[in-house]
Amino acid sequence: MIIGTAGHIDHGKTSLVKALTGVDADRLPEEKARGITIDLGFAYIPTKDGQVIGFVDVPGHEKFVHTMAAGAAGMDHGLLVVAADDGLMPQTLEHLRILDLLAIPRLTVALSKIDAVEPARLQAVTQEITEYLKSTRFTEADIFPVSAKNLIGIDALKAHLFEQAEALKPRQGDYFRLAIDRVFVVKGVGVAITGAVTSGQVRVGDSLYLGPKQKPVKVRSIHAQNTPAESASVGMRCGLVLSGVEYSEVERGDWLTSTALNRLVQRFDCRIEVPHDAQRSIKDGQVLLLHHGTEFFTSRIILLDCAEVSAGQTAYAQCAFEKPVSVCWHDRIIMRDSSARYTLAGGLVLDTDPPLRGRKKPERIALLKVLADSTVTQAWQILLERHEEALSLKNGSMLFNQRPEAAQATLQNYAPRELALGDDFYYCSDAIYQQYQDAVLSALAHFHQEEPDEPGVAEERLRRMSLPGVKAGLFHVLLQRWIFDKQVSITGSFVHLPDHKVELTEKEKVLWERIYPRLIDGRYDPPWVRDLASQLSEPEANIRLLLRKVSRTSALVQLVPDLFYPIPTMQIMADMIRDIIEQDGYVTVISFKERVGLGRKRAIQILEAYDRLGFTRRLVSYRKGKKELEKDHRIIRNPELFSLEETVS
Repeated sequence: MIIGTAGHIDHGKTSLVKALTGVDADRLPEEKARGITIDLGFAYIPTKDGQVIGFVDVPGHEKFVHTMAAGAAGMDHGLLVVAADDGLMPQTLEHLRILDLLAIPRLTVALSKIDAVEPARLQAVTQEITEYLKSTRFTEADIFPVSAKNLIGIDALKAHLFEQAEALKPRQGDYFRLAIDRVFVVKGVGVAITGAVTSGQVRVGDSLYLGPKQKPVKVRSIHAQNTPAESASVGMRCGLVLSGVEYSEVERGDWLTSTALNRLVQRFDCRIEVPHDAQRSIKDGQVLLLHHGTEFFTSRIILLDCAEVSAGQTAYAQCAFEKPVSVCWHDRIIMRDSSARYTLAGGLVLDTDPPLRGRKKPERIALLKVLADSTVTQAWQILLERHEEALSLKNGSMLFNQRPEAAQATLQNYAPRELALGDDFYYCSDAIYQQYQDAVLSALAHFHQEEPDEPGVAEERLRRMSLPGVKAGLFHVLLQRWIFDKQVSITGSFVHLPDHKVELTEKEKVLWERIYPRLIDGRYDPPWVRDLASQLSEPEANIRLLLRKVSRTSALVQLVPDLFYPIPTMQIMADMIRDIIEQDGYVTVISFKERVGLGRKRAIQILEAYDRLGFTRRLVSYRKGKKELEKDHRIIRNPELFSLEETVS
């Protein structure tokens, strides 16, 4: 268990920790000289059953509230220290407010310096504290009169804290997360960091990600609760010596996480709670300081269900910020004004992949309200029932900090539709699946009505027309499912309704039967429109219109306005490209030109056509700091296109 102190400056927090543990948590020379705590201090004490309780001693000065908030991030229990001679002071109230807004599970109050006051004063301050606690979640907090100077009440307080450690419930979360609160160098060993393990477990030799750049690092050694160890788990303070990183690359506020938590976000939806004694309200669009873990950064607050939230009120908001951060469901945050003078609100993270469109709709707010008070299993079920999109197993597992196999077992109990996409799975209800299908069928029907001579719509264009909010990969999987179910058809690269066809007139069919053999016989250099018109004694305009119409059936590919290649020829040349790439790793204009026996200009036109149609992707780069071309080649983008198994419509 990790216990954190809180309270006004000079109320005896550090002295009390020393009386409880025998350790002076003030380690900096400046702290010794000035007699005040400036940075976080740490101390440890073993319990009778072999556990170790860690203490985090925080500064009480108003200038160091950001440091106090960093220390509070990993607390399991708060130890509020109130001097009997002063009573409740400004920083006492602010620290208590932060513990309250961070939802620290339990609180104990140490009424210090009782040797300096009369019994009447002691009783009055005790009553003052009891009354104020009624306005917080800590209404049942125990109050212990103590004197660190004379060691009065120390044993009773220590016994109480030991009892709290035994009753502590572990936090949720499968994967390792730690918010760094201290960085230093161990001579001859390497860079070391300390922090509280907020979820999961870490072992010597584990590979982890560090900070917003997700720098890969490895754990060389571990000190857990001030003792050398092979592992550290949730609820422990630990120090880790890392390899693969320099001291200058680490700072307080960075998150150290499992490599499975590789998704950073720049916005999330949350529920915010403004305390009853807040001195300011929060307005829609306001820029605030947001404390998360041991880091803090500026964030714009978009209120979703009101224009302003005042003291004692609750609201739902979307936080948007420039810095990518590691956030999980039900993380706690603190909001302070941009000048860092006032603690304004606390927040509960609900969704780390929130929508931009429709974020203020009543249905969305209702969903957030339910997510705020649900368990992980309930949250999955609620999202499946109410979310307007299919759910990604990978993203959801990172949102809830849950192993994919556990999440998948839950999802398969509630989701009738499972869609495989690479190394991910998407899940949705029958209702959402039907909405997707109806949107696509409706878009195709409208397109066929407006453009009856067009063979259909390219996949990406259809996605933008019907389901712009669905990612391209998921849309492709859905489309393949509908093709298999014969809800839609695909001819070449055009998607269409099954009963839709581009029909040639009888006269056009006769002319096409005369043109097609000439295009095939032309091999890699088929005749131009003007050549066909001359050979067939037909007007160029008629030939051009017919070839454009046939190209819409995916029987031809139009390279340039008056040059068309039949699909069989495109398939043969595509196989040439496959051979070149298999041998060289890529294809260039020169290697393709030499293989097909054409000039440079025509080779470029053919390769650009393959790029447009999605068969290849061109990669171009220049030498650093120069205009000199370093790389200009192509790789296969979609190997399924232009395969010899394709049939010509």
